[in-house]
Amino acid sequence: MTTPLLDKAAKLVSHLKAMRPEDRDRASEESIRQAEAEHEEFLAAFSIGHCYLCGNPLSSFSKKTPCLHWLLKPKGFKKNDLPAVAQRFGFFQAQTYLRWVANTEGFARHINDLPEEGTGGKLIELTVRYRSLEWSFSCAESDFLGHATSQHSKHPHYHFQMRIEQRPFINFSDFHVPFKEADIVGLEAKRVAPHLVKHAFPRGEGMAEVMNEASLDTLVSAGSTPDIESEALVHLSSMVMADEGSQIDGTELYNLFQEAKAKGVTVASLLHKLQNTSTRVVVSPGSGVVEQAPRSGRKKDL
Repeated sequence: MTTPLLDKAAKLVSHLKAMRPEDRDRASEESIRQAEAEHEEFLAAFSIGHCYLCGNPLSSFSKKTPCLHWLLKPKGFKKNDLPAVAQRFGFFQAQTYLRWVANTEGFARHINDLPEEGTGGKLIELTVRYRSLEWSFSCAESDFLGHATSQHSKHPHYHFQMRIEQRPFINFSDFHVPFKEADIVGLEAKRVAPHLVKHAFPRGEGMAEVMNEASLDTLVSAGSTPDIESEALVHLSSMVMADEGSQIDGTELYNLFQEAKAKGVTVASLLHKLQNTSTRVVVSPGSGVVEQAPRSGRKKDL
């Protein structure tokens, strides 16, 4: 990584540290508003089968005008066309676009960005699914810093995988996709000051946004039971233990299950009604959540 980019990242962190908290919040809110406005443009075009970036149909492909909608596999797009897309659009642009696409089919469950679901130790691990298409991003620290062992991978880069109907189309090992300058500065600033720099994806939220401390209480108290289990966003496992010297009333427990079924709410949200008991609820990704595609290491340079 070059010194000028490190300097830019350091200046960004210094600037953020010097700002008053309320000013940082105001800047963050403005950034979110801009992203949501852009998402509205995306959604309006996507709903009629067009790309909001180039204005062409999503089914269109022309080597003269590389576009992110190529990742939706229009006729003519080949894996060797990926570098042309990456040269024009940065990592965060591509990730945001695919997140928006995925969330047109259901909130968050088609975007698995959970750190605990990855192989561990990587700066970026993400899998996104839309219909028969699946895209995955991976970046280890050595990728971000650049490998000194080969010319084509010495610069900061990430790896990209694409599957069509679960069949390989682009493999992680096919390309060392270079980061854009803005991507490098943003990622480095986050590495240096994770308490100040956070990457959010308004309208492109994934499971990491769902499975955080702030959301868990809402998931338990206000969640509903899906009609189709395979579309479940989360899975709730409940454990009920009788207090010492007490017993769990089977009739009371049965009535609670029936009430949850009738109201279409989770059993976990009603457990507080049980007398003389303590409860524990474990929240995990549901069966409808896309699995992360792991990128395993290889002996030779990746």
